[in-house]
Amino acid sequence: MPRARKYANDAERVAAFRKRHGLVSVSLDLPQDLVDALDDFMKFKDLTRSKVVAKLIRSQLLRKR
Repeated sequence: MPRARKYANDAERVAAFRKRHGLVSVSLDLPQDLVDALDDFMKFKDLTRSKVVAKLIRSQLLRKR
Protein backbone atom coordinates (compact mmCIF):
# COMPACT_ATOMS: atom_id res chain seq x y z
CA MET A 1 0.00 0.00 0.00
CA PRO A 2 1.56 3.33 -1.05
CA ARG A 3 1.80 6.06 1.50
CA ALA A 4 -0.55 9.04 1.33
CA ARG A 5 0.66 12.04 -0.66
CA LYS A 6 1.77 14.86 1.58
CA TYR A 7 1.61 17.49 -1.17
CA ALA A 8 -0.97 17.88 -3.93
CA ASN A 9 1.64 18.35 -6.66
CA ASP A 10 5.37 18.70 -7.33
CA ALA A 11 5.27 22.51 -7.13
CA GLU A 12 3.99 22.36 -3.55
CA ARG A 13 6.63 19.76 -2.67
CA VAL A 14 9.46 21.91 -4.06
CA ALA A 15 8.09 25.05 -2.39
CA ALA A 16 8.01 23.22 0.96
CA PHE A 17 11.58 21.97 0.46
CA ARG A 18 12.82 25.49 -0.31
CA LYS A 19 11.01 26.92 2.72
CA ARG A 20 12.31 24.18 5.02
CA HIS A 21 15.90 24.73 3.91
CA GLY A 22 15.73 28.52 3.58
CA LEU A 23 16.42 28.48 -0.16
CA VAL A 24 15.56 31.19 -2.69
CA SER A 25 15.53 30.73 -6.46
CA VAL A 26 17.67 33.22 -8.44
CA SER A 27 17.74 33.56 -12.21
CA LEU A 28 20.90 34.66 -14.04
CA ASP A 29 21.60 35.67 -17.63
CA LEU A 30 25.12 34.59 -18.56
CA PRO A 31 27.03 34.38 -21.85
CA GLN A 32 26.95 30.93 -23.45
CA ASP A 33 30.73 30.48 -23.37
CA LEU A 34 30.75 31.13 -19.62
CA VAL A 35 27.95 28.60 -19.04
CA ASP A 36 29.82 26.00 -21.10
CA ALA A 37 32.98 26.56 -19.05
CA LEU A 38 30.96 26.37 -15.83
CA ASP A 39 29.35 23.10 -16.93
CA ASP A 40 32.78 21.62 -17.68
CA PHE A 41 34.05 22.73 -14.26
CA MET A 42 31.00 21.25 -12.52
CA LYS A 43 31.52 17.88 -14.25
CA PHE A 44 35.22 17.90 -13.32
CA LYS A 45 34.55 18.75 -9.65
CA ASP A 46 31.27 16.79 -9.39
CA LEU A 47 29.39 19.79 -7.98
CA THR A 48 25.99 21.34 -8.61
CA ARG A 49 25.55 24.80 -10.09
CA SER A 50 24.02 26.03 -6.82
CA LYS A 51 27.01 24.88 -4.78
CA VAL A 52 29.49 26.49 -7.19
CA VAL A 53 27.69 29.85 -7.23
CA ALA A 54 27.18 29.86 -3.45
CA LYS A 55 30.88 29.11 -2.86
CA LEU A 56 31.95 31.86 -5.28
CA ILE A 57 29.69 34.44 -3.65
CA ARG A 58 30.90 33.53 -0.16
CA SER A 59 34.58 33.37 -1.04
CA GLN A 60 34.86 36.26 -3.49
CA LEU A 61 32.11 38.77 -2.71
CA LEU A 62 31.31 38.33 0.98
CA ARG A 63 34.76 37.59 2.37
CA LYS A 64 36.11 39.71 5.18
CA ARG A 65 38.79 42.11 4.07
